[in-house]
Amino acid sequence: MSTILETAVLSIQTWNEVRNDGEATRNYFNQGAYFQISRESFDQWSLQNPESLHAYMGLVQVIGQPNFSLALLCVDNVTDSKNVPEHEDDYNANLKKSVYQRSVLPNAHFIFEENPPAPVEPQIDTLDALKASNQWILHKDYWLLGQENFVQVFEIPFEDLIVLFSNENVNSIIALPALRDIGENSFEMQLILWGYTEEGILANYPMDLIRPSPPFSTPSNFQLLSYALSS
Repeated sequence: MSTILETAVLSIQTWNEVRNDGEATRNYFNQGAYFQISRESFDQWSLQNPESLHAYMGLVQVIGQPNFSLALLCVDNVTDSKNVPEHEDDYNANLKKSVYQRSVLPNAHFIFEENPPAPVEPQIDTLDALKASNQWILHKDYWLLGQENFVQVFEIPFEDLIVLFSNENVNSIIALPALRDIGENSFEMQLILWGYTEEGILANYPMDLIRPSPPFSTPSNFQLLSYALSS
């Protein structure tokens, strides 16, 4: 059986082969709707006291599915600063896979908590966040066809996860692709994070300070990516 590190390397390599093929990326994104980050994964990353989470785009084969599926291969920045061959045990302990989900999310409606356990100032207005997610649904097909040098990794501030999971009712985080309107019928891609509870998706404080690399930076300081593409 392959280790999570071996799976991640192959997954990143496979994504890199197709990420600039707009028709292929459109087809993969049309197979699902969201990524999900568990509290168990968060607890493991928290042991490293990281500043950020590196969420690598990848393609994996899911048992029972004939085609590849999108996935995020996530690892904390502390682990990802280490030379991979010399720290395989660390990567195998701290790498987590989140497959782009096809199934309907139970209790997928948005809810507002009147008195959330950890009230914070939202990074983005809830209506603006919902609009950006709706823009993705409406425009992703033609937008993806026009992308060059498409995303390899998302760098997620770990503080965003801390804020969302500080609410004990949140058992996982839903990451939704979104398109922010930047004018003249142009968009930029984001991931928007939402806390997910047994009652539904918590709409009080979505997190949106998450942008893809590229285009917003060159992912040159990500050890797992460098290792995967040089193997």
